[in-house]
Amino acid sequence: MLNRLLAYSPSLKHSWILVAIFTLCQRIVGGVTAAIMNGIMPEWANLVGSVPCYVIVALIVVRLGRSGSYELIASPRQSPLLWLLLVPFTLSFGLVVEPLGMWIPMPDVMKQIFAELVQKNLPSFLSLVIAAPLCEEWLLRGIILKGLLTRYSPQKAIVWSAVIFGVIHLNPWQAIPAFVAGLILGWIYWRTRSLRYCIFIHAVNNASSFIFSVFIFPDSPVDALTFDFAGGYYIYAAALFVCVLTGMRVKNIISSNK
Repeated sequence: MLNRLLAYSPSLKHSWILVAIFTLCQRIVGGVTAAIMNGIMPEWANLVGSVPCYVIVALIVVRLGRSGSYELIASPRQSPLLWLLLVPFTLSFGLVVEPLGMWIPMPDVMKQIFAELVQKNLPSFLSLVIAAPLCEEWLLRGIILKGLLTRYSPQKAIVWSAVIFGVIHLNPWQAIPAFVAGLILGWIYWRTRSLRYCIFIHAVNNASSFIFSVFIFPDSPVDALTFDFAGGYYIYAAALFVCVLTGMRVKNIISSNK
């Protein structure tokens, strides 16, 4: 089953079809499931509503990949330093790209949706920090980017996968930062052929957002920028410095082990 989940290598056209199917599932299957859960256990609505969408896409991928094969490419053993550097890199990168999605005013209805997604409970944590990194990285990098890399140049494949990563979020406030993040995640996957680093970065980013929103600044507006209430532009300058410094070191470590 794992082999068939990873064996499918879609073209750009088929990648967009997968995204369209996933989006349709979110609107129909996910919406119906979430509506039912809202009347029973509303805190579980988002998590339970998203599961059928990924299951349907996974079944399609298994079906389409039934005649293919997946050769696991063992990436060179990375130093523990890489894992340590990925944490400050991810945190600082998140602060640096955060303003990119905030130049468009966020309507009240979207603010309400974001507020409902990030709650101080277990389902919200599982959805944002566990399920989203695992499922999104499997689909975007493990399936779509892998397929694009077999057909196009690495640059074209990474850019298109980043575009799809931005579009799949379905809102401009996340799409632009997601596109930039998709470029980084795409490069890392291309150089390592391993999802573990992408999943880790994704999880660290979502966990930091969850912790800041729920525990550190619980009363801040959902559209507020971190440096607006935590150090001003000094924290942004510091984050940019850390991002560049750790990013260069991460790049060197990954490149030297290729």
